[in-house]
Amino acid sequence: MTRVKGFCCNYTIGVDVDALVKEGMVPKGLEIERLPCSGRLEVEQLLDAFTQGADAVFVVGCEPETCHNLTGSRRAAKRVLACKKIISELGMDQGLVEMFFAGRGETEPVIKAARTMAERVSAGHDKGD
Repeated sequence: MTRVKGFCCNYTIGVDVDALVKEGMVPKGLEIERLPCSGRLEVEQLLDAFTQGADAVFVVGCEPETCHNLTGSRRAAKRVLACKKIISELGMDQGLVEMFFAGRGETEPVIKAARTMAERVSAGHDKGD
């Protein structure tokens, strides 16, 4: 089973993830960690998700122009880029970590992000194992 870890700003996701899994709307191996703000996410947390067995990792933050905490999504996007650089240096595919944006309470972008990342793993993005 593909394991995908998502970090979501508390303001973006409006539905319980277990319900989405139960309805078959997202991959079974999806784990979502809600954050008070995506800008609080650190590069180490992204990297730790891989060491804890995730095949792919994504972040969903507020649309930058409507970010509840003003610059949180921009900070998160910069940290995702830093993580991409690190995993590339480790021989991993940069496509296995990605930043997505959603409006307040929108669940569909989170569903799309989870599916996109699971598809990337299935399409043969190499973890470098």
